Amino acid sequence: MDAEIKRKWVEALQSGKYKQARDVRKRCADGSYCCLGVLWEVCGPVEWRDVGDIGYRPFRQGRDDDGFYIPSEARIPSYQLLIKLNDGGKSFAEIADYIEKNL
Repeated sequence: MDAEIKRKWVEALQSGKYKQARDVRKRCADGSYCCLGVLWEVCGPVEWRDVGDIGYRPFRQGRDDDGFYIPSEARIPSYQLLIKLNDGGKSFAEIADYIEKNL
């Protein structure tokens, strides 16, 4: 993972700017994010497309991406573990600590 992207991601997770969501990358109703949704925002530019009750899907570089797409500049081997941490109830602060120590 690019060191600058990692730094920005950790800062964004710790900033309090993003409300945390579970089970979606970005939620329609309140604009909350999972930790990977925050990563998309950090990598930008990203356009979020409303897909109904389930939330938003990212749209980048001329393609509609599924919920598990990771921007190429932020490839990480443990994204599924991060999804489990996020959806399992870990806070953004706890996830940021994990990222700092392990990625």
